[in-house]
Amino acid sequence: MRKTQSAAAQQFSRPFWLANILRERIVGGVWQPGTRIREADLQQEFGFSNGPIREALQMIVADGLAERTPWQGVRVVAHDEKQIVELFEVRLALLEYAAELAARRAPEDALAAAPAIKQAMDQGFVEIAAGGGHPAFHGKLSQWLLGATGNAKLHRLWDATMLQTLIYVNASLRKSAGAKTKGLIHDLIDAITARDAAAARKAARELTRQTLLDLGINGIV
Repeated sequence: MRKTQSAAAQQFSRPFWLANILRERIVGGVWQPGTRIREADLQQEFGFSNGPIREALQMIVADGLAERTPWQGVRVVAHDEKQIVELFEVRLALLEYAAELAARRAPEDALAAAPAIKQAMDQGFVEIAAGGGHPAFHGKLSQWLLGATGNAKLHRLWDATMLQTLIYVNASLRKSAGAKTKGLIHDLIDAITARDAAAARKAARELTRQTLLDLGINGIV
């Protein structure tokens, strides 16, 4: 049976450390869909042997962020429009239910943190508009939302699913600078703090639709 590494062991593991860097480059748009990730380039950049590099590459392939193809090595995954819509259909199902649970269950300390979350998101949009900052906002909104649901299993399922969509969420934010997304995020947070489950689900759906529209996709979700 394969042993699971502890969090401390993972922190100091070369493959895990490198895999995190590769994930950031993919979801942050440094490497565009279809970009080939060459082992030789990573060896030269990081000074690692083949073993850790191949392990790190296998991790991002397992994440669904990259794919290994015969004779071509590892490339950043490139979805067509239909596949992107399918990804966001799954994302929406999780986001809607998380928003509903948060509206119903959020503890008072989570509700009290809502203004700070909105402020952090607003600052992120300012940085994006100025041409800097990390479009993923370091996961602040997701962490707050999932913490408010009180459902640990949903949290784990979210992590496994949402990572693949971050490529496109971040791309949409870079294109639009969050012109409409910012208001929709406020609507979602406000609906949860008002404990209005129906409004929270609606805001989640509108936010998903806007992300696709900012990508130039008119997919119905």
